[in-house]
Amino acid sequence: MKKIFTIIYIIAGCGLNAQQKTWSLSDCLNYALENDFLLKETKLNSEIADQQITAAYGNLLPNAHLYADHQYNFGSVIDPTTNARVSSDIRSNSFSFSSNISLFNWENFVRIKSAKLQKEKAKYDLEIKKNELIIQIVQAFYQLMYDEEQLKLLEKHKENNLKNLVRVEIEVELGNKAKSDLYEMQASLANDEQNIVSAENSVRLSKLNLMNLLNLKEVVNFVSFDYSSTELPLQSLDLLYENGLQTRPEIKAAELQNLISENAVKTEKSRYLPTLNGNYSLSSFYVDVESASLSDQIRNNKNHYLGVSLNIPVFNRLQTRTSVQELKIESEQAKLQAEQQKQAYYKALSQVYTQALNAYETWQSAEKNAIAQQKSFEKTEEKFKQGMIDAYGYFAARNNLLSAQTTLLQAKFTFQYENALLHWYVTNEVKF
Repeated sequence: MKKIFTIIYIIAGCGLNAQQKTWSLSDCLNYALENDFLLKETKLNSEIADQQITAAYGNLLPNAHLYADHQYNFGSVIDPTTNARVSSDIRSNSFSFSSNISLFNWENFVRIKSAKLQKEKAKYDLEIKKNELIIQIVQAFYQLMYDEEQLKLLEKHKENNLKNLVRVEIEVELGNKAKSDLYEMQASLANDEQNIVSAENSVRLSKLNLMNLLNLKEVVNFVSFDYSSTELPLQSLDLLYENGLQTRPEIKAAELQNLISENAVKTEKSRYLPTLNGNYSLSSFYVDVESASLSDQIRNNKNHYLGVSLNIPVFNRLQTRTSVQELKIESEQAKLQAEQQKQAYYKALSQVYTQALNAYETWQSAEKNAIAQQKSFEKTEEKFKQGMIDAYGYFAARNNLLSAQTTLLQAKFTFQYENALLHWYVTNEVKF
């Protein structure tokens, strides 16, 4: 029975592994951009902006109202048909339709422009949120790939150590090597196992961090990618900066906020201008003291009203003037913030540009060092097999090689990340 349960468990495990998703960096980004809750919430701002545009255009349209009432008057009342006071009980109904339209109000036109600017800014605000999420995912993905490659490197060295351990055990039994060499091999193997456990923990933590960023509950197998690219930025920093100004959403958003602030001043200034409105109403009534029918009274008592009204602001206790001055100050602040955003972008770009160049040089030097350490280790390993050196010399060369390979691995991923980050800073696109 125990064997049957074991077989079922193995089959179930294989089935789960077969169903496990395999995602690349591109898959991670696509999933995050479609499912992130913060992005979905930010997208709603764009829908709000659409409604604000509709409302702004709606101010240009006429409004309309229908009104009806039903009344009872008792005692001494005014007869609506004669306007004379009578002593009677009267039931009456009145009906009306009214409409007015703004024939001229400059504020309505300014608000339309403001609503459109808010709509455009909402688009860039969404891009900013996307970029913040993208760079977090890219960083987490690179970290996971590095940790997995580091684990593979350690496992490779452990495998080589195991082969040498078997050989040393045989040579110790034959008396060709001292037991101290065997103890050194065993100690080194134990150290390898400890390093592998630590590396496995790093992989699990990196994978958990990436899954949390993606809000994933199911297990996903993240696959590595080719990081052999050696492309370097060929353009100057100033040219990259000029190109970046045309693409970065935070720059565009800051510029739009500046325009929105300027438009707010125009909106408030429009309160200095006169407004012209057109009005129309249609009304009628019915009273039960007359012998005419309801339809006849409604038709006979019809009244039309058509009028135009002009409102000229003269003095409102300096409220408009004060608001205009405040908005002008806010507009100047928006201009400064836009310039500060450009300055902050230049600082960030120059830092990433320098880091990418430094990372490339570090990669090249680390690769040369790793090649040299590999050749040195191969010679040392051959000498160790021939008994020309002891385990201390062997492990010194081995540790130097492991250190060089680890440095090279880190340099490769650092350059790829910095280079991808630089490309993103200039083009607002992720390159991988």
